[in-house]
Amino acid sequence: MTSERRIDAALDVGRAHRETLRWVLLTALWHSRPYGAREDLLSLCAADAGVSATLDEVRRELGWLESHGLARLLKERPVWDATLTALGEDVYDYRAEAPAGLARPPRW
Repeated sequence: MTSERRIDAALDVGRAHRETLRWVLLTALWHSRPYGAREDLLSLCAADAGVSATLDEVRRELGWLESHGLARLLKERPVWDATLTALGEDVYDYRAEAPAGLARPPRW
């Protein structure tokens, strides 16, 4: 096995990208309280944070946040709306444990 393959096996770039995108989305939703944000705005927030993501990726990770109780989604219109839940706020503010799969930075 070459050293390049060993590095790829040890570092799952796709996983790191998904977990970072989830944290960026949670952060953007925290800042948009109490109104929430549309998926297109969240996509722009991710791009500003240096995380490139398609709208499909944003939707997938918003679904992950919803499945873990961190966000609430309104999918009735062509453009999704998302709001932060009380648990999502607690996770963001370090008052609750972060679920596995969320790249929350260590508390300072």
